[in-house]
Amino acid sequence: MSTSFLKTKTVPVGDRSVTIKQLCGLGRFDFMDFCSDQPFPETIEVLPEDASKEEKEAQLAKMDKVTRQWNRLNFVMQARLVAHGTHFDIDDIDERHQYVMTAMSKEQIKEIHDEVAILSGMPLPDEAPVSDENQPEQPEEESDQEDLEPVDPKA
Repeated sequence: MSTSFLKTKTVPVGDRSVTIKQLCGLGRFDFMDFCSDQPFPETIEVLPEDASKEEKEAQLAKMDKVTRQWNRLNFVMQARLVAHGTHFDIDDIDERHQYVMTAMSKEQIKEIHDEVAILSGMPLPDEAPVSDENQPEQPEEESDQEDLEPVDPKA
C-alpha cells in the first residue's frame, strides 16, 4: 500500500531531526483503539465537610497518586501517537512505541506528539485554560440592541 499522498514533515528534536508523517485512516483508528483500551486512573470520592484531619491527609495522598497515574497515561498515549507518526526503521508498532518511550524525553515526546497531531488534523487541547482573572480587561460596549429580540433578516 502506497502512502505517498500522506504529508511528511521534518521537525528538529534537540540536536537531531525526525521525519514525521500524517496518520492515515487506519493509523488514526489504531491509535484511538489503543487509547480506548487503556485503563483510567482511580476516581476520588468527595470528602464530607466534617472529615477528620487524617481523612483529608489520606485524600491528598490519593490525589497525588491519581495525578501521577494521569500523567503516566498521558505520556503513554502521547508516545503512541509519536510511534504512529514516525518510523525509525521499526515496523512493529508496539516495538516502535517502546522505543519512543525509552529513547526520548517527556518533552521531546510532547513536541513530536503535537507536530504529528497538527499534521494529521487532530485538535490539541489549550495549554492553559484562560480564567476570568487572566483575561485582559475589555471595555464594555454599550448597546441598545441588548434588550431587543433577534430579528429575522428575511422579514
